[in-house]
Amino acid sequence: MDIYYHSEKFKQLLRKYEELQENNISEIPCAEELTDVAEYFHMLGEEEKALEVADYATRMYPSAVSPLAFKARMALLVDNNPQKADEIAESIIDKNDVDFLYLKAEIMIASSRPDDADKYLQACYDEIIDSEAQEEFILDVAALFSDYEEIIYAEKWLNQSTKTEDKDYKELKAQILKSHGNYVESETILNELLDADPYFGPYWNQLAQSQFLRNDIQDSIISSEYSIAINPNDEEAVLNKANGLFTLGNYDEALKYYERYKKLCHYADVSIIDVTIGHIYLMKGKALEAQEHYKKALAESKDKPLTLIHIGISAFDNGYVEYAYRIFSNLLSDTSADWDIGYAYLARCCYELKKKKEFKKYLLIAIERNPEECLEVLSDLYPQGTDPKNYIYSIRI
Repeated sequence: MDIYYHSEKFKQLLRKYEELQENNISEIPCAEELTDVAEYFHMLGEEEKALEVADYATRMYPSAVSPLAFKARMALLVDNNPQKADEIAESIIDKNDVDFLYLKAEIMIASSRPDDADKYLQACYDEIIDSEAQEEFILDVAALFSDYEEIIYAEKWLNQSTKTEDKDYKELKAQILKSHGNYVESETILNELLDADPYFGPYWNQLAQSQFLRNDIQDSIISSEYSIAINPNDEEAVLNKANGLFTLGNYDEALKYYERYKKLCHYADVSIIDVTIGHIYLMKGKALEAQEHYKKALAESKDKPLTLIHIGISAFDNGYVEYAYRIFSNLLSDTSADWDIGYAYLARCCYELKKKKEFKKYLLIAIERNPEECLEVLSDLYPQGTDPKNYIYSIRI
């Protein structure tokens, strides 16, 4: 969670809002402050409370942009309803407010229309006269595309900026370099940022992630520990350390940090963490404990089919091939035509269990829908360098 929400300033704001709900205060927080409270509840996974605050803010400040923008993003990100999000966005009175412009672009990006968003934002940029406002707009747009991992567009916008020594510029540059796999260059920038601000936990978190991705696991753990020392409740740092410990095979310590992460996340969907914990127990030969955590994962998951896929992969990786086969075959026999995850694993289960007809059936689907997964799961069955589209011709079982 953002460090702001742990600050005394925000705690006072939260108390002010709670007193307001009890009719014990005459001073009403401004629209932006109320939106901060809504964001806080959203990050805790308390969506109803978040919307209550946003609705209250829009009643008190009907022309304010921030609470309506928040409600639109809730519709977009929580309800997965771009149409509803756009309807809320259009209810904003000030169509020239920069937050309205960003919101409209974000709806396009989330709707898999990044090119439309780019053209829309370019048109908005062309109308800005003030050079400082232009620079701010450039960095905001680059950050927006980066948040959605639209790296080509993020880089395009960042390259227009002249503020190469600006902190925000360097943060984005480090993220883009990491996305391109240029981990060492990314870490160089992050270390520059840390030299200027050594007590800013998010930089340590980004550094830990970059180190992890280039397999410098021990240093990744050390970076996570610096962040935890700054803020023991930094869930991102705790998760980074858990992942590092897991990768090094220190499973008992990893379990402690995964459990700690779950507690810090409160109401958030942590189903993938419970699958990971179950995976560790299965590796340790504790099938009953693993099963309990798989059940927890399914109970709390907001995407049960995807969670079942993760459970099936965990079971397969631990040698429970028959169990994994049952999970994959039951799930994948009833999915939509655009579902593309898990078929290569199901094909591999069929291969191991010598189910010849089913192997060919699911191999064909896997090749058509997800050749990358085929490479990951099936490539060891073929001569090195074989293209997945040729897998069907090259193997016998």
